[in-house]
Amino acid sequence: MEVRIYVANLAKYNEGKLVGKWLTLPLRSEELEERLKQILGEDEEYAIHDYEAPFSINEYDDVFAINEAAAVLARYDSRVVIALCECVDNVEEVVRLLESGDYSVYFDVDNLCDVAAEMIDEGCFGSVPSSLVCYIDYVSIARDLKMDGWHMNYELRVAVRPHS
Repeated sequence: MEVRIYVANLAKYNEGKLVGKWLTLPLRSEELEERLKQILGEDEEYAIHDYEAPFSINEYDDVFAINEAAAVLARYDSRVVIALCECVDNVEEVVRLLESGDYSVYFDVDNLCDVAAEMIDEGCFGSVPSSLVCYIDYVSIARDLKMDGWHMNYELRVAVRPHS
């Protein structure tokens, strides 16, 4: 997964000049430093004026911290990353969840009813005799899953639940 940020030279911006570049992260630390030097020249301050990422980035966020987060996110399935970013409000928590494995995920599901059905097939709720499966209220289980923190990304067809 790539994260893109537009980094602008803040001193030049305050002078009415737009000096900046799009950076695609993650980058090696030395390469990021070199790109920042190209943007800043002798100046010291930068601002992030735009971004393309599944998480929020603020104007004065640390580019190196964003780069470190992007490096972690790049190691995981982008569908999981996007879905976790949608249900957890900060990237540091998403990174913690990914690195600890403290989440559950179901792929190729159309809704939380599908997740409930897969959970029943896997025996998550104990052994259910096949003769009783047709009586299970999947809609109610899906509602409970949502209340328990499950998040569904319908476009990506993935459901995730952070455990903490």
